[in-house]
Amino acid sequence: MLVSFVVVRGQNMIPLKASASLDTTAIMIGDQIGLNLALKVPEGTQVLWPALPDTLVPNVEIIKRGITDSTRNNNVLILKRRLVITSFDSGYFNITPLKFQVRLPGSNSVDTVATQDLFLQVYTPQVDTTKAFKAIRGPAAEPYTFGEILPWILLGLFIVAAVVFLIWYLRKRKMNQPLFSRKRKPKLPPGQEAMQRLEEVRLSRMWQSGKLKAYHSAITDIMRDYFARRFRFDAREMTTNEIIQNLGHEPVVNKEALSKVQSAFELADLVKFAKLKPSPLENDTSMNYCIDFVNETKVVQV
Repeated sequence: MLVSFVVVRGQNMIPLKASASLDTTAIMIGDQIGLNLALKVPEGTQVLWPALPDTLVPNVEIIKRGITDSTRNNNVLILKRRLVITSFDSGYFNITPLKFQVRLPGSNSVDTVATQDLFLQVYTPQVDTTKAFKAIRGPAAEPYTFGEILPWILLGLFIVAAVVFLIWYLRKRKMNQPLFSRKRKPKLPPGQEAMQRLEEVRLSRMWQSGKLKAYHSAITDIMRDYFARRFRFDAREMTTNEIIQNLGHEPVVNKEALSKVQSAFELADLVKFAKLKPSPLENDTSMNYCIDFVNETKVVQV
């Protein structure tokens, strides 16, 4: 259900509204412009931002995602975020509404607030074919620059370093000495490493001392590293929705485990971006959900 309404609190009318705007509605192909998102909600509202994949809509790409800026005024929370977009195809493109998930203070239901439709025209430069084409001139002779000489300098230094290394290696071998006297400590398996790090976060008692954002960021960072090592996809650079989609394709991840880790990540997003303050039970539950997911999906050593 798409909603755009006001919330009555006492004698005040508090708006609940999402909006989007473009720096300009017409660009040349390949140019970059800003897409500005804004959400106005009552203070204390839980907010989940819309998914922002690299391709925002067909033929429109996201180049950069800015950070979320928040301001408060008379019990109203205003959230703003700027995206940089571009297009490499000419035409007239519709940027469809972006949907925010919100939960009002004291409400158990989740509503959807959407921005309006936007339209972007992308055009290519016009060529005047009535004028004669100019002849192409050959390259002009110029002196070598330092940037052109630098690769050759680096190559010479590399050759010298290689010769020095070879001499050092042959001497070590002749004297029956190891190349490196200290061996690297082997890395723990992904599941064992994740469990050890999660236990360290639990014992640090971060959320008990008021460090809610650091606590939930630490949990999700550990899980992102675990996903990257265990399932071999770059979870460190993905949004929550992208991570859940990738995990959904893994045979060892059942629906219950996926639901648990999704709940932990969505709560962390609300803490980090909407400044939600979860209850002690929710804080502990997020940790337990992550531990359960690791236990259910880790590789068992035979």
